[in-house]
Amino acid sequence: MPKTQRNILFVCTGNTCRSAMAEALWRAMDIECWPASSAGVAAWPGQAAEEFAQEAVKPYGGDLSRHRSRDVSNLDEDYYLILTMTTSQAQTVRRLRPKWADKTFVLPQFLGEGGEITDPLGTNQVYYDSLAWRLYRLLARLKEKLGQDYCAKAETGE
Repeated sequence: MPKTQRNILFVCTGNTCRSAMAEALWRAMDIECWPASSAGVAAWPGQAAEEFAQEAVKPYGGDLSRHRSRDVSNLDEDYYLILTMTTSQAQTVRRLRPKWADKTFVLPQFLGEGGEITDPLGTNQVYYDSLAWRLYRLLARLKEKLGQDYCAKAETGE
């Protein structure tokens, strides 16, 4: 029986920093039954990830060398869960894609933390590295919250 997948979409503004990093870090965790992609609410499609972002995910096994930005308004796929970096982005996603409204959350808030994940654009490598660490910790908690039980059931077809 084929594996059941539930797609996750990580969203930020331009899809060259935060959401791209979240996607790369999630993929590095190798959770096949929860595939992820990313997009931006104001992305210029086809842009490479910021160099600082590319470097920041490497220690965690992340790879952004082939990443190209996508805009939420150009997506036709359906997603099980949409995780944004800020409240404003969540509101924009809900406005652009009303059918996603009940699946859209701010990543830290979805995990019971307050706050948002601020845009690192214009900062330095140290800031991006600390952002990668924060995202990695959040994604480890997300992995736990979504549960390995679901993955095991998907593997066996239960």
